[in-house]
Amino acid sequence: MKRNKFYWIIQVICWSFVAFTSVKYSELGNETLTFQATYFGVYVLLGLVVSHLYNYIHESYDPDQTTSQQFVVFPLLGSFTIGTIFAITDYIFFNRNRLLIGEISLFDLIYSIFDNIWLVIPWFLFYHLYRFVNVYEDRRQRVLTAEKMLKVVELENLKKQLNPHFLFNALNSIKALTISDSRQARDAIMQLSDLLRLSLNLGEQHKAMLSEELKLASDYLSLEKVRFDNRLQYEFHVQENISDILIISMSLNTLIENAVKHGIAKTKTGGKIIVSIFTVGNEITIKVCNTGQYNPQPKSNASGIGLDNLRKRLDLHYGSKASLNIINENDMVAAIIHMPF
Repeated sequence: MKRNKFYWIIQVICWSFVAFTSVKYSELGNETLTFQATYFGVYVLLGLVVSHLYNYIHESYDPDQTTSQQFVVFPLLGSFTIGTIFAITDYIFFNRNRLLIGEISLFDLIYSIFDNIWLVIPWFLFYHLYRFVNVYEDRRQRVLTAEKMLKVVELENLKKQLNPHFLFNALNSIKALTISDSRQARDAIMQLSDLLRLSLNLGEQHKAMLSEELKLASDYLSLEKVRFDNRLQYEFHVQENISDILIISMSLNTLIENAVKHGIAKTKTGGKIIVSIFTVGNEITIKVCNTGQYNPQPKSNASGIGLDNLRKRLDLHYGSKASLNIINENDMVAAIIHMPF
């Protein structure tokens, strides 16, 4: 609606300028004010009608299918047509009798046409610039819409992969407990029920509050503590007053799952997990360290889909502004997320 209003405002301004220029340089000095106003109004009306007709015809062609030849021919035909109409209008106002009895030569008519063409050139420059901007903006909006839809589809697919992955790891913990201690297994099932309720709620969101992610992480580690007993030690170091910061949902828990599965579970004596979360400026850092040694070139792709999914989700949300790196640090493996908030 705004675009259409802008179009008509510029139309009126442009053709008023053309009409004013024509009045100023025409032989109207001795004519009455009424005559000059009529001449001005006819020029504006003709400009609006013919140019809008030109716009209507031009809009009927798909810009993606417009050839370079058409791009040149359309303005030439349009300016010639409007120039001819204005030339005839001038003859009607100033040389009606000569026009009616055929005293106007073809040369005079052609000269008058080209004399009027220069008046309409500003409008054609405006129109094709206006159309180019509109076409460009429409294409940009289509691309943005397509990218947005693609991101939504990809995020939904990634979340669908993530939840079964999380459930698989948790069920493995319960499976181990059913063999050694059925009572602990029942308690673990209750813990898992609470854990899944929270994880499903978070799984419906693209982002979650840090406090929710911390609650999920704490419940998960409590469940794994039942399985590993003294083989698993963990601690949290979280900066104060940042619990309401929004982060990628299931991001912290993905790092902790990875630390348990590929760190603690693969070490006979177990180990320790240290969770550190702090902010610097407008960036939050989530760091999960676990006992072990990181091999940047694993012999298999046993690392699972969790970290790959998390990297993709970070990229979809933040692009190059976010990162996930895994390094060896102080005899521990450190998984570090940087993301804006």
